[in-house]
Amino acid sequence: MDWFKRKNKQYFSYDHDMHSHILPGLDDGVKRVEDSVVIVKKMLELGVKQFSFTPHISFPSPMNTPEIILGKLNELKERLLKEKIEIEADAGAEYKIGEYMIDLIRQGNIASFHGGKVLVEHSFVAPSPAFEEVIFRLQDKGYTPVLAHPERYRCVQKTPAHTKEWADMGCTLQIDKGSIFGRFGEAAM
Repeated sequence: MDWFKRKNKQYFSYDHDMHSHILPGLDDGVKRVEDSVVIVKKMLELGVKQFSFTPHISFPSPMNTPEIILGKLNELKERLLKEKIEIEADAGAEYKIGEYMIDLIRQGNIASFHGGKVLVEHSFVAPSPAFEEVIFRLQDKGYTPVLAHPERYRCVQKTPAHTKEWADMGCTLQIDKGSIFGRFGEAAM
């Protein structure tokens, strides 16, 4: 029973954040580098030791590129160094799965992180018809597909067995911490 009396309870380890929209000005996440710095400081206080920043890339909206993303990563790291904060960080992207990805894979223009991981996501409404081909082509090029927040997809909420199918295809599944705490509704818990 001493566990319940402990002041600092830890329910899970959270030392590598591999899905965030913290790089400034790239997508629907943080807009200013000053805000990025504040968020990184808070995450360091929570015990995060390593960051893999993953802004959105989706078609047909204005597309980020690996070069643009790495430029923003360098901007953030330089700003943090001015405050004497060094972080272990890399950057990739979160791709909305679609046929446009097939051309990006062919061109070798994929933003991967942490040793070749590529974060991909379905529409929240339905799986992408190009999913299997995109996963196959990513794996064929040596990437490890990481499926972002599958617990939030309507198709998984109706048929949870989809997650096993995707894992059997070689996808790593990335669960959103907010889902565990009910941030996205009961169906995503």
